[in-house]
Amino acid sequence: MKRFFQGLIVVAVLFAVTVPVSADTELEFSGQIRLREELSKKDFDTAKTFQDWAELRTRFNVHATVDGNSHVFIQFQDSRLMGGYDQFGQRSSGQLNDGKNVGMHQAYYQIDRLLVDGLGFKAGRFEMNFGNQRVFGAVGWHNVGRVWEGGMGWYDHEKFKITGFGMKAIELNNAYYAADFDIGGFYASCKKTNTDLFFFYEYDADTTGYWYSINRLDRLNVGTYWKHTCDQYRLDFELNGVYQFGQKPRGLYNPPFEMNKDKVDIGAYMFAFEAGYSFDAPIKGRVAAGIDYTSGDDDPDDDKFKAYNNLYVTGHKFNGFMDYFVDGVKASEPYANAGLKDIMLRVTADPYEGWKAKLDAHFFSTNKDYTFIRESDGTVITSNKVGIELDATLSTTVIPGLHLQGGASILLADDDFTEAACGQRGTDPGVWFYTMTTINF
Repeated sequence: MKRFFQGLIVVAVLFAVTVPVSADTELEFSGQIRLREELSKKDFDTAKTFQDWAELRTRFNVHATVDGNSHVFIQFQDSRLMGGYDQFGQRSSGQLNDGKNVGMHQAYYQIDRLLVDGLGFKAGRFEMNFGNQRVFGAVGWHNVGRVWEGGMGWYDHEKFKITGFGMKAIELNNAYYAADFDIGGFYASCKKTNTDLFFFYEYDADTTGYWYSINRLDRLNVGTYWKHTCDQYRLDFELNGVYQFGQKPRGLYNPPFEMNKDKVDIGAYMFAFEAGYSFDAPIKGRVAAGIDYTSGDDDPDDDKFKAYNNLYVTGHKFNGFMDYFVDGVKASEPYANAGLKDIMLRVTADPYEGWKAKLDAHFFSTNKDYTFIRESDGTVITSNKVGIELDATLSTTVIPGLHLQGGASILLADDDFTEAACGQRGTDPGVWFYTMTTINF
């Protein structure tokens, strides 16, 4: 009897494996495993030592194509700090527990042709990238990555593409008052000129903490993205621009002082520009220069909030690999909402086949002055100085199937900036190193 049941199980498994899901369904399997080790001393406090850690990200993808037109994509992901703790406070390495860390990173269906050619639709949980990811990006560098839950539809013409999207950022499902956070908008691309125009609206209806009369956000973002390559002169250009307007609460909820019963108008902007020149001799490479500029607020007591919000940027790509300013100049209270000016120089080169080297230099300052009180003598200091960051990166694919990458970065911070950040002047620079190995299958 025992052998009968064992044979029955084997037959059932074989039947499940060999029978296709659908006669017109094609299945593809893929994935990635990535291990990144980091050594960091980003704090300017000389009393603090280096920290080192490793992050592991594993992804497994299932892609089904049905009748050549409909798609289902499911992506499982495990993201963990190696040797860390799970969500229950238990160690995940060397212990008898499973970590319970695997989640559904993406799960959506997509229709390529919806009644007419060029009309398509996608819904579920998915990553969303637009342009160069300066406004909407999936943040692939991050050990988790950003995903959205909602839907998008598009009309793709030979001359242009128009995409409309609606995302649910927060669903509170409150039966007594509206308290959700919704985002919706359009993104239009002109293929001939490589010019994109977009606008999207963010509305957070939650009034909790603001006297039940002021919602947390009412903001419209209008912007453009342009990219052009002049092959004749080996030049390339890239431009981003966004303007934000709307309303928000004056500040954080503070009931003891009965503050923040009013709104302030939003009037903020960002522009970024980069120009590059590519060369072939003596080695293949590119040199580039650019500026990334976000507006700041110099008067928190007036009725205009002028500090640009970086929205859903893939920050690691733009304002230095050390991620000091991934969300703007907000690392410490003295220079919160001051805005950022980042003048960038970049050199990339392919010294040998399968090797790529890159060096970035960022010259940082704040758009508006920040103010702090010197701890030693109580002097009020006003400054816009930040510092210079240097990022060196080397990557190779000489080992078949393996992508190996490493880098080193240093922030030579100005004394005013370090004193505002940690109360000390003339401290050690911030430094950071990493190595990363990736296998895609």
